[in-house]
Amino acid sequence: MEAAQLNAYLDTLTYRERVEFVTSVVKKAGVKRQTFFNWKCMACRIPERGKQIIEHESGEHIFSEKIPAEKEVAP
Repeated sequence: MEAAQLNAYLDTLTYRERVEFVTSVVKKAGVKRQTFFNWKCMACRIPERGKQIIEHESGEHIFSEKIPAEKEVAP
């Protein structure tokens, strides 16, 4: 779910904005670019500190703790 939310935000950016955003997050989080892309591709969870940095750099609330309700299946 976190990766989907991150990808939804990244899709709103132009190529150049995306490159600058990723660079900024990587520098502030103190992680390698590969780690950011692992977050993006769901290879590993995004730590709370990483989420805070991503949201700060975006200026938006990206990550929702709300889990979508499951659809009931009629018997």
